[in-house]
Order: sequence, then C-alpha cells, then structure tokens
Amino acid sequence: MITHIIRKILAAIPILIVVSLILFFLMNILPGDAASGIANIDAGEEYINKLREEMGLNRPFLVRYADWVKSMLTGDFGKSLINGQPVREKIALRLPVTLEITFLAMVVSLLIALPAGIISAIRRNSPLDMAGSILSMIGVAMPPFWLGMLLILVFSVNLRWLPASGFVSFFESPLENLSRMIMPAFAIGAAFAATVMRQTRSALLEVLDQDYIVTAKAKGLKGSVIIWKHALRNSLIPVITVIAMQVGRMIGGVVVCETVFAMPGIGREIVDSILSRDYPVAMGLIMSVAIIVVFINTFIDVVYVIIDPRISHNSTAG
Repeated sequence: MITHIIRKILAAIPILIVVSLILFFLMNILPGDAASGIANIDAGEEYINKLREEMGLNRPFLVRYADWVKSMLTGDFGKSLINGQPVREKIALRLPVTLEITFLAMVVSLLIALPAGIISAIRRNSPLDMAGSILSMIGVAMPPFWLGMLLILVFSVNLRWLPASGFVSFFESPLENLSRMIMPAFAIGAAFAATVMRQTRSALLEVLDQDYIVTAKAKGLKGSVIIWKHALRNSLIPVITVIAMQVGRMIGGVVVCETVFAMPGIGREIVDSILSRDYPVAMGLIMSVAIIVVFINTFIDVVYVIIDPRISHNSTAG
C-alpha cells in the first residue's frame, strides 16, 4: 500500500510539469506581451522593444520557461506588472476565498447528492426515483452562473434575505461570512450534485444486485445494515472517481461565480489579470490552482487504496 501511495505522489510531478509547460506556452502566444501591456498606448515600437530586452522577453522560450519554473520552486511567482505586488501575496490573499467557496460547494453537493442517490437506488422506479432523475437532469443542464443570478434575484432583490455580493472574512464575522457564501456555494454545489447523485444511484444499484447482497437479505439482515455496512462502501469507488473529476470543473465554476457574486477570489483575479495583460499574475494564479487540483486528485487516489486495499495489489500485479 505504501509503495502504491508513493507512486501516485511521484506521478503528480510530470503532470505538473506538462501543465506548467502548456500554461507558459499559451500565455506566450496570446496577443501582446508583458512589455506592450505595461507600455503607454502612445509608446513607440523602439521603446517597447527596449522593454522586452530589459524584461528578458527576447530570450529563447525554453530559457524563459526554465527560469520561471526555478522561481516557482523557490516560492517566487513573480510580480504584478501593474502595481509590483508579489504574486504570492495575491495568492495568499485570494486563495482562501476560492478554497472556502469550493469546500462549501462540495459540502452542499454531497449533502444533496448522496442521500438523493441512495434513496433513488433503494426506491428504484418509485415516484421518488423519478423525481430525483428529473431534478438531476435539470441540475446538469443548469449553468452555475445562471443559477447564481437567479438566486440573487430571488433572495437578494425580491426577498432581501441575503446580501447579493461582497466578502467578509470568517474570522471577522462568521455569520456574515456564511450569509454571503450560501448563494455561491449552492449555485455551484447544486449544479454538480446532479452528476454525483446519478453515479451514486447507478453504483449502488449495481452492488445491490450482487450475490452477496442477496445472501445477506436471505440471512435476515436489516435493510439499513445491508445498505450502510455492505452495499454503500463497495459502491464508493466509482462515486469518489466522479467527485474527483468534478473538482476541476467545480473550481472552473467558482471562477465564474466569483465574478457574478463579486467575490475577491483567485478566479476573479485571473480574469482581471488576463484582461489587463498582467501575465505574471495570471500564470502564478492559474498554476496555483493547477497544483491544488493535482493535489486533490492525488489525495483521492490515496483514499481509493484506504477504502479498497485491493487496488494497490492489482496495480502492483499490473
């Protein structure tokens, strides 16, 4: 098991290298560059070329990429071209907001998806199952940003129950923080709950048809014992896989919803930095998000092994 976990952790390194290379390449082929971004609109081409030379933008692509990676390994993500603020300070300031929204959205998603999926599987083809299927299809088709705007219209504009935008730190005022986080967390979580709910239902139905579940029923075990002790645990692997796949998409939803709810998170800062051609900030923030996503997926791979140790044996045998 330990060997399998170490292999999974080491496998994350080449993934991050590929992500960083693609990111650096894409940022370098965008129209304009850092020099033209900070130069005055009326600046001549000669002045811009001088800036490029001073900033090292005329050096070969791989040389600049290697320098960027070396700086990141030391914790230096560069500085903003707009105000000179170190990118790591922006990450430290805005990352907690994005992580809180993502965490709360995941909690909302699981609180909706797991009970709904279990009930749909147990009550197969019942009105509850059909209602769950209809709601899941609506959830899949509903973009998080649209649901977010709908929530603002209902709960902020019409009912005036919740603030429409802005952010207050949890440590400053826990109640005010949660009141501002409820709508973005629900807008993102509800949209992704549909996918997890359908996977939970399918995985649990497949397990409930297995011979050992039929045997457990024949022995007279209570239905709750069969579901919670035997069926649910063995159906968790595909469910966790779907949850892991949703993490990246969920963070993408956070990027959009931060703009809708005016949250000072990483997503909103990425959009602003790209629009202002502040590429060092954009690359640093995007790379920090990529590191988090890869870390979460690696962590879930480790959870697989804890839930079902047979995975490590099969991997070793393969």
